[in-house]
Amino acid sequence: MSLETLFDERGILALVFQGTWVTHLVLIVLILMSSISWAIIALKWLQFRRLVGENEEFFHLFSKEHKMEHIYNLSKQFESSAFAYIFKETYKEAMTFRERMRRQAQNQDLSNTEILQRLNQRLERVFSRSITQQLGMIDHRLSVLATISSAAPFVGLFGTVLGIIDSFQSIGTTGVTSLSVVAPGISEALVATAAGLLAAIPALMAYNHYRNAARRESNSMRDFALELGNRMEWIVS
Repeated sequence: MSLETLFDERGILALVFQGTWVTHLVLIVLILMSSISWAIIALKWLQFRRLVGENEEFFHLFSKEHKMEHIYNLSKQFESSAFAYIFKETYKEAMTFRERMRRQAQNQDLSNTEILQRLNQRLERVFSRSITQQLGMIDHRLSVLATISSAAPFVGLFGTVLGIIDSFQSIGTTGVTSLSVVAPGISEALVATAAGLLAAIPALMAYNHYRNAARRESNSMRDFALELGNRMEWIVS
């Protein structure tokens, strides 16, 4: 489609400007929905970029560094890393548990097996809570994309139906059934359907993409939690 087709007196933009107030209202709603979806798409892209990048950096630090206290001090620099957040919460819980076991050792004799069982129970709760919290941040605003992707076509269809009804009412009023008279009104109505699809398709594609990315990050966090649990057993036992 050439620029001349868009801007001439019979082009799409001309149909938009010559439309009824209902069509204009529907198009304004769709423009708002599309703007919101693109803003969310950009924000989620930045979020996932920081998340994946800092996760890789922190995991590299976690793999090469053996002093857990040093890792904990450096982990505060990774504000967007889910791995760093899980590590900090787990490390604080493990240190609290170790101090408690030292105090209890004076009053009761606990075997290493019993200590590790208690530690694993506490760490599992920390892992579950931390991963859930991070997944909540990852999934934040994705429901808005899902809503726009499913609602925008129907909003556009609503504008189309109203436009076609208006065209048929004009036929009934004037009594003119010529295609040259009816076609502009129907074309104007169909613009709303096209606008609804233009708003819905990017939102749907982005939603599916980010949902798959969220699943991958969820699996990565669980794998990291398993490895972290093994490391924590060393410093407590």
